[in-house]
Amino acid sequence: MKKIILLLSFFIATLTSFSQNILITELNTRNMTGGINVNVKTVSGTGSGYLSNSYTINGNVIDLDVCYWFDNTLPILYFDNDFFIPITTEGNYTINVHIILSSSQVTCDYYANTDNQTTSETYLSATQFESNKIQFLLFPNPTNGKLEYTIKDATINQITVFDHVGSLVKKINTVSKDHIDLSELNEGVYFLKIQTDSGILNDRIIIRK
Repeated sequence: MKKIILLLSFFIATLTSFSQNILITELNTRNMTGGINVNVKTVSGTGSGYLSNSYTINGNVIDLDVCYWFDNTLPILYFDNDFFIPITTEGNYTINVHIILSSSQVTCDYYANTDNQTTSETYLSATQFESNKIQFLLFPNPTNGKLEYTIKDATINQITVFDHVGSLVKKINTVSKDHIDLSELNEGVYFLKIQTDSGILNDRIIIRK
């Protein structure tokens, strides 16, 4: 009986430990116009949700904190989030990603740090991509949200839109052949990842109403 109780206690403790962890399963970076996009895929052993993120840049070292709330329920959840880090200086950057748990669902209270991973990315200015750039023009910019575009020798398959902190705000899977409607978005700066059959384009727009 003691052995059964001990095994049961160990199982409960192990399950509880996993349920309070959110771990990084994949970490990718991408050079974009104006900065670096960091894609973080995580798995959670507890009922949880994305709460907030913050970052600091010290020289060529970027620290990104990604915060999730949790409530101690048990379904396993998977998250896939993009975070945009604005960069003004070209160079090689080390990016440290810290996964933070919060017991509050309102503001991140840094209840626990459950995982850390490090990657790197070389940031290049837009002018250095000119030789590889698909002939693409997006206008007007600034815009009220209704954009027109021209593109040569390529077809757009998908457009994803990120806000100024790198959070995904819109994904367009069926793209019109000459215009993009983002009029439902609030005023601000947005970053577009444009996937074509000839490569990926990155652009920045300003919405003013």
